[in-house]
This record gives sequence, structure tokens and C-alpha cells, in this order.
Amino acid sequence: MSVRSYFERTADNFDALYEHRRDWSYSFNRVFRKGLFQRIDETRETLAGMQGFTVLDVGCGPCRNSAMFLGLGARRVVGIDFSAPMLELAREYARAARVVEQCEFIEADFLEYSFQETFDVVVALGFFDYTADPVRALKRMTELASRKVVASFPGVSPIRAPLRKLRYALRDCPVYFYTGTRLRQICHEAGLARFRIDKLASSDYMLVGKKGAAKKRHVANG
Repeated sequence: MSVRSYFERTADNFDALYEHRRDWSYSFNRVFRKGLFQRIDETRETLAGMQGFTVLDVGCGPCRNSAMFLGLGARRVVGIDFSAPMLELAREYARAARVVEQCEFIEADFLEYSFQETFDVVVALGFFDYTADPVRALKRMTELASRKVVASFPGVSPIRAPLRKLRYALRDCPVYFYTGTRLRQICHEAGLARFRIDKLASSDYMLVGKKGAAKKRHVANG
């Protein structure tokens, strides 16, 4: 699987994107990869005010967000990823942040793993960039969430998208991009009745879905 092999090869480099170092690379990422930080800020705002909730972090990678979820009031975070090197970094980070007892990491394919529980919130940040079947993935997230689903999607930028697609193609890793119209279609096909889609300044999108009775949807154009 090219996506899996890509992240097994580049785990350390990927993890470094989230380092809060005040050097040139951190400043570069804040400007040219601002979507990474915007989606975290949006997630933080979405979960603010919740208490005692559980989180499933889909495609968690090094799970740098585990401490953030716990700081916002989560009582337990479960991260799932198919990359062993990523999960080793996640465990190291949990130990360093002293949140090991509240975190669990599963090495498996999210779409194939048989969960024995549901979660208050299911989050997927940077996951749909590499997902060939977004409808199936979102449907699975919705089935496992009792309160909210939160996910990021890369938008179709006229300059950044083609360059990123080429860069990843050279590394034998597919990457996918979305429009607001396509995201609405994905939500409908996945059976997500209540949702909003916010367009970020980086041209990316954030999806916030709520479980419960259907209500009028407010979504971004695009």
C-alpha cells in the first residue's frame, strides 16, 4: 500500500511539522502550511465546552493532538493508524506529555478494524487527504460517533493542489482534493444528516457533523 509505505518512511519528517520550534522551518510551516494549524484551531473551538468525552483520532499519526483533546476536557483518547513508526512517536509523545494512562493507540486500518465501542467524538485531521473512498470512511466515522464527527479536507487550490499532487506522485503516494459541492455529496451519501462545512483561509475545509435529528444544514459554497 503506497500510502502506508509513504508514512512509514517519513514518520519523523511528518512529526516535525507539528514541532513548536521558533526556527525558520516552523515559521515556514506557519505560512505555507497554515492549513495544518487552522484545522487544529477549528477543532479546538468545536470541542470547547465539552467535558468528560471520549475521542477516536482517525489516522492519528504521531498523535500530537492527544494532549490538546485531554486539555479541552476529554477523559480518554484512542488513536488509530496503520503506520507503526507513527504510533511509536505517538507513544513517546504521550509519555513526554504524561498522558499515557488516558491514551490508547491501535495499529490497524481504520476501515477494517472491529471496534468494540463507540466514541463521543470521532476526529480525522489530515486523513481524507489520502483516502480513496471518502464516503465509506465518513460513514464509518459517523457509525462510531455518538455526538460529533470532525474532519479536515484539502481544498482545490489552483496552485498548491497541482504542486502537492505532483510532489506526492513522485513519492508513489496518492493525494485527494475536494470542493464544497463534493463534500456535501459525500455527507449525503455517508448518511450524515446534520453538518456544517467551513472553508478555511488556506482553501481547505472543515466538516463538523452532529448526531441526532436532522436540521437545516449551513454549508460553505465551493
